[in-house]
Amino acid sequence: MTDKKKRIFLIIGMISLLFFGALVSNYNSFNKTKNSCFESNGKPTVEKSFLAINWSVSCK
Repeated sequence: MTDKKKRIFLIIGMISLLFFGALVSNYNSFNKTKNSCFESNGKPTVEKSFLAINWSVSCK
């Protein structure tokens, strides 16, 4: 394998890892927000898009 191919695989791997980390972090924030609504005796109204990238929680 040439150096150029190794570099391309390394860059793709790093980008994939960063994207996966961002998704996990976003999902944890979403669950924490939802649970804090339950803790304050509210009922969360949740709107989210594919993979929970865009989400909104309103507590009533």
